[in-house]
Amino acid sequence: MKPILMFLVWLLIPLTGFAEQKLLLQRDFEAEAVGEPPQGGMAFLPGSKPDVKVVGLGAGQSSRCLKAVRSDSGRLTALAFEFSEPQQRVLIELSFAFSPGKGRSLNLWSFEPKGQDASQFNLCIQNGSLQQYDGRTKTWQVISRNVKPSTDADHPVWHRLKMVFDAKQPGIDFWLSQPGTLSLPKKPTGTLHTYRTNLDLAGIALVSGKRLAPDAWYYVDDLIVQGGPQLPSPGMVKPLPKPVTLWTGPPIPADFEKIPFVPGMTHQTIHRATKDGYKFLHGAAIIAHKGTLYANWANSPKNENGPEETLQGRRSKDGGKTWSDLEIIGPGFEGPDRHSHGVLLVHQGKLWTICSRFGIGKPAKRFPGLQAEAFVLNEATDAWESQGIVMQNCWPYDEPVRMENGNLITGGQDKDGLPVVAISHGDDLTRWDTVLIPFPPELKPSFAETTVMASGKTVRAIIRGGAGVAWIATSDDYGRTWSPAKQSNLPMPRSKAYFGKLSTGQEYLVSNLKNRDTLVISVSKPGETTLSRMWKIRHGKSGPPRFTGFAKGKQWSYPYAHEHDGKLYVVYSIGKEDCGLSILPLESLQVPADSNSGQ
Repeated sequence: MKPILMFLVWLLIPLTGFAEQKLLLQRDFEAEAVGEPPQGGMAFLPGSKPDVKVVGLGAGQSSRCLKAVRSDSGRLTALAFEFSEPQQRVLIELSFAFSPGKGRSLNLWSFEPKGQDASQFNLCIQNGSLQQYDGRTKTWQVISRNVKPSTDADHPVWHRLKMVFDAKQPGIDFWLSQPGTLSLPKKPTGTLHTYRTNLDLAGIALVSGKRLAPDAWYYVDDLIVQGGPQLPSPGMVKPLPKPVTLWTGPPIPADFEKIPFVPGMTHQTIHRATKDGYKFLHGAAIIAHKGTLYANWANSPKNENGPEETLQGRRSKDGGKTWSDLEIIGPGFEGPDRHSHGVLLVHQGKLWTICSRFGIGKPAKRFPGLQAEAFVLNEATDAWESQGIVMQNCWPYDEPVRMENGNLITGGQDKDGLPVVAISHGDDLTRWDTVLIPFPPELKPSFAETTVMASGKTVRAIIRGGAGVAWIATSDDYGRTWSPAKQSNLPMPRSKAYFGKLSTGQEYLVSNLKNRDTLVISVSKPGETTLSRMWKIRHGKSGPPRFTGFAKGKQWSYPYAHEHDGKLYVVYSIGKEDCGLSILPLESLQVPADSNSGQ
């Protein structure tokens, strides 16, 4: 039924209870000129050029609708339709169809008066599902996966969508038809949280900017907007679960200049990229063995995770003051297979390194055919010898720790960038089991590097994830099963962290804070499992990369730590070109058990 016919039917309904319900906008585009922008639409941002035009097809019996495609004039480029007057409560109905593809193929939002961003609803289709952006968690939440792309633009698969939301309430009700039909269900398909609240509603925008995939398109038809207090109130949304308490110290200053540096700390640069050598470096590890410090990292000719990537390292016999020439540990390959960074450990008197290897094999979102290969230092020949593939589908990230049951455990990520741990078969380090850590959608794993701490049967994992915080999961059976990962109350950006325990009985976490410009260490009181003191290790912009390469930038990132001789040795990437080392005196990190943990 076309909107004009529906409106005539509404006029026959008694007006009792609907006196304050207004028809704010009604567009079926039947009288519009094909190939032209619709009348009454305007650029959402002045100076932008949305690409939204009328085409000669439509939903149901319609012969006209709007088609939106990507415009390169800006990310917030959109065609806006303003309501006749701002509203508090609104009902929107529209029909839509969309193109196939993994990228974003549809994006609509509401906006406030004179707004320059989305307001309550921010709707998209990407990765095969209809989603709403949750402003609390800053993540896309799935409304429904029951949508079908149109493989033939001339014969689209239409859907009907209805939304009810209120400027003062956090919930939005969504009703979605079955693909290929325009009949809405009686009950809401879902109630999700708004992007923003407490903003009057002034209009709806059809996005046409760079947020759409390059070849994406979508259709919109039969747009109806009603407003007024007599509209049904949207449903309630569940509150977010309380974050896991990881930080029990004083409030972390917004001004990081107020966070002190570790007293007595010194810095070294273990390795610098040169124009004649490999120009990408990342993922350093360090360990002490028989009086020598060993450090290694991923090196590639130019790009992160690029072909011909290798595992290389240096040694120091004077506590990190000077370092040996480069040595190649994982030599890489001529084809798509490659070695990359990993972990170091001493086991039964021998020095091991276990590094990632990927590039060929089972397809993956991130690392095809991901495995881990072990190398052992032959002290008689002073050469690293391969022990073969020891892990499947795990990229290990922290020095494996011994659990009470005799197995070792390390944190990592899998071939798709999801959080995992790897567990040894006792002292047989040639066999490890990979276990996935469950997580909610809010984690938004892309490179969910994981670091672990074991105590008795309990293993805690700290995971890189979304929402600007560290994520935590717990196992009570030596890492075999896990609670779903949850947000903690400790700020941490999307960057790898390192979790460990000092000989003083204090737990510690080396991590970035807000972004990769600040690297900090947080510690607990002896015997406690929450962190309560924080010091800076590095702060401010690092030097810029000297060579071009994928994913490089100013940063102090991907820390790895090892305690030796009364000091904590922390290695990290500098701009993804150089390997930095900071040496922290343990006495500077001590927090008395009866301290109030004042910063």
